[in-house]
Amino acid sequence: MSDAETVTATMLSVRRYGWVAVLAAWLGVTWIELANLQNASLLLFVVPPFELAVWLSAIALTVRLAYRAPARRSTALTTAALLLVTCAWFTNWGLFHPASYWATHRWAFNAVADGVREGRIGTSRDYYGEFLPLHLRDLSTNGRAAVVGSQDGKPVLFLPQWVGIPDDAGGYVYLDATPRPDLLIDLFGEPARVAGGQHLGDGWWYVLPGD
Repeated sequence: MSDAETVTATMLSVRRYGWVAVLAAWLGVTWIELANLQNASLLLFVVPPFELAVWLSAIALTVRLAYRAPARRSTALTTAALLLVTCAWFTNWGLFHPASYWATHRWAFNAVADGVREGRIGTSRDYYGEFLPLHLRDLSTNGRAAVVGSQDGKPVLFLPQWVGIPDDAGGYVYLDATPRPDLLIDLFGEPARVAGGQHLGDGWWYVLPGD
């Protein structure tokens, strides 16, 4: 085998194994999305960074492999931008910065609010609530929406961003009305006032135990 053939064979081998690594990375992304890992207790400091690291690793490997071919570099950069947007959509950083996550996912939060007003969401009285539609489950750490109170017959909906062990939780709350100052809700064992939380707009609040 000539030197040129050796180099070509080596490059093909590297590229082949590179695609194997890319496939493995995206299988990891698929797993974390389907597994819906919960931000439970101290895991809230571990799960979101881990999910972000898996996403960014898959994106970096994909772009690096595609960028090796000069003719495809513009395509690789475009792909990187699209994948980063996808990563931002599926990675939930709400517990670290509630306002920015709510603002960048307004379509999804509006869909939940519409479901509450139309009686499609917020009808279950199970303690941890009902599962959200599949395309909205990233809004909640357990994929569920729980009714944690009511005002004038309207449910107060809770999308937990973290849950404590054994009790308490914090997250997004929706009420299709202006909450009374004394309106108390049950955040999985800990009381909180809706009006004491961070007001986001359009009936949405971010509420923590003790608010």
